[in-house]
Amino acid sequence: MFVTEKLKTFSWVNVGNPDHDDFERLQSEYKIDEDNIIDILDPDEQPRLEIEDDYKVIIVRFPIINRENDTLWHTEPLSIIYSSNRVITVCRKRCDLLDKIKKDEKTSREDFILNILYYIAESYLRLLKELNKRVLESKKGLQQHISKYDLMALLEVENSYTLYMAGIKGNVSVLDKLEKMRGFIKTDDAQELAEDVRIEFGQATEVVTSYSKMLKSIKETFESIINMESNRYINRLTMWNIILVIPTVIVGYYGMNVALPFAESGFAATGIFLVILFLLVGFAVFSWFKSKNSH
Repeated sequence: MFVTEKLKTFSWVNVGNPDHDDFERLQSEYKIDEDNIIDILDPDEQPRLEIEDDYKVIIVRFPIINRENDTLWHTEPLSIIYSSNRVITVCRKRCDLLDKIKKDEKTSREDFILNILYYIAESYLRLLKELNKRVLESKKGLQQHISKYDLMALLEVENSYTLYMAGIKGNVSVLDKLEKMRGFIKTDDAQELAEDVRIEFGQATEVVTSYSKMLKSIKETFESIINMESNRYINRLTMWNIILVIPTVIVGYYGMNVALPFAESGFAATGIFLVILFLLVGFAVFSWFKSKNSH
């Protein structure tokens, strides 16, 4: 879907959720190279800057939540193609952050691109806070009862942190190249805006690192708890196995066709067997209550 906005110094063409006809139009009307269009279609395309003869291609990654399933947090590529009088933004899915850019933030192509990067950095920070809330909710649930759902939620957040860190680092690399590109930073305001973008990405990097360490600590803690619980159950099963083996051995001996103590007195043999069995069961129950109270 093409949306064109005429601005003071350039025109902005926003292509969201494009189909085959949209890509044909990019190639025929706006003279975008086919290889660049193939890159735009690639959901795994990494942030980079590419300079062509008539235009430049900037690819950055922004965080997104799958609208159909809010448990999937990942990043998507956003392509920014700009020439002397035009900026084209292309995204495989709808990029809501483009709607946030105000009219006075579109004074020039360079400022417009820097503002896109600024809002991308902000969106990383915002979604990282939401992800941390999910970690705290899962932690609270695990403290009450260790469940597969909460453990899988933590694993999903960990994967999201990895994707976010890769996206942030790639975007910072693109920002470095833009600042070094001749004629991109033209004014003091543009320089200040670029610094703001760098600060936002720096904060996002620190937040991802901090949250990742906290998540790792939580996972290690609950892994230790799970191992302790598993060892307790294994010890308990071993104890009951020993208790059940002893009466089985006694009954087996008395079932043999050989002379054994109290074999002629069925009541005495049965009484001794029951006494031994009750003593063993009582010892097992006492040990179980003792271990339960100690924890």
